[in-house]
Amino acid sequence: MLDKHHILAAALGSLALAACSPAGAENAAADAAPAAGQQDALVTSVGFADLLRTPAAPFIGAEKADVTLIGFIDYNCPYCRQMNPELAALLEADPKVRILYKDWPIFGAGSTAAARTALAAGYQGKYEAAHNAFMRSTDRIAGDAEIRPLAAAAGIDMARLDRDLEAHGAEIDAVLERNHREAAALALQGTPAFIINGNLIPGGMPLAQLQAVIARIRAGEPLR
Repeated sequence: MLDKHHILAAALGSLALAACSPAGAENAAADAAPAAGQQDALVTSVGFADLLRTPAAPFIGAEKADVTLIGFIDYNCPYCRQMNPELAALLEADPKVRILYKDWPIFGAGSTAAARTALAAGYQGKYEAAHNAFMRSTDRIAGDAEIRPLAAAAGIDMARLDRDLEAHGAEIDAVLERNHREAAALALQGTPAFIINGNLIPGGMPLAQLQAVIARIRAGEPLR
């Protein structure tokens, strides 16, 4: 049964980072804002509690959080990579925030392989290490030639990784399929997209703006 707390898209004014779509992401302007129609209030049939119930996708940050940020990301999305240090700084500065990443590979086979690897690394408690290694890459991740050195350098046990990819392959694929269905239900146009305590943010933003949004949410103030 769907949660009654439906997700509302927030109208936030112009955003510093745009969301990438699969086609043309490399050419998107870094200061582009979502179209006006994308900032209108949107009610979806996906409840926030439903998005939180995701097996095999660990939370990062506070165990007892009052703010949960769900991020739909792709490891080859340049704006996702720009947001990674902002989110790391948020977690360091705010002890009551946690993040749940929804790996949503929309940039081809390399993105899918990286997402599967990150989720498999979670079985040895290394999801965050893999996630950060891929996000910090300055090159496009096309396949194992890029993935395996990054994972090994992040301290991931590669023999166990291979075993977990084999043993948990169906579970990992089910997570990615669920993420894809949720992104479609939310009518997401690309990555990154963030849902903060039920408020949909269709793009990225710098740390100060992100903190301002969280402060308004905590204060019970509308975002539009």
